[in-house]
Amino acid sequence: MFKKTAVFSFGLFAALPVAAQSISQHFDKYRDSCFQRFYSDSHLASHPVQKVEAIQLSHFSAESRAMPGSEMNLRIAVRLRGRSTWQTPVICRPKGNSLSCGVECDGGRFDVVVKNHSSILITGGTDLYFSDCDAKPRILERAPDDKVFMLHQQPLSNCRP
Repeated sequence: MFKKTAVFSFGLFAALPVAAQSISQHFDKYRDSCFQRFYSDSHLASHPVQKVEAIQLSHFSAESRAMPGSEMNLRIAVRLRGRSTWQTPVICRPKGNSLSCGVECDGGRFDVVVKNHSSILITGGTDLYFSDCDAKPRILERAPDDKVFMLHQQPLSNCRP
């Protein structure tokens, strides 16, 4: 599920102010996208209560074409320390210059905002439940160091199952 790659930034876009960038530059109903973050051992050592060691948010347009209006079907995947990867679909709706996303069956919610030309922030929301509505849930409790995640744009191949 998770593939490590180097992230390259282009100076031309780095100078753009965040306010000038729209969430649709990162997530569009008709365009695929892949964002990931792998936390280094040193980062995790300096944040001993952080549970997430890797996180991914992806969108494949084929999964959103049948969605009503501007809704999009995204997929979030997390790997907690010492555990396997959990993933679940989320339904996202534009909300100003962000996305408001929710896991089906009252499985929690979060927002996605632009950080810069190649990065997003997952922020706000509640604990996230990774289950099939009637199965015993696997829960990502979003406190204290699992509240905000910065993810970086990656090649689509990193997010394909």
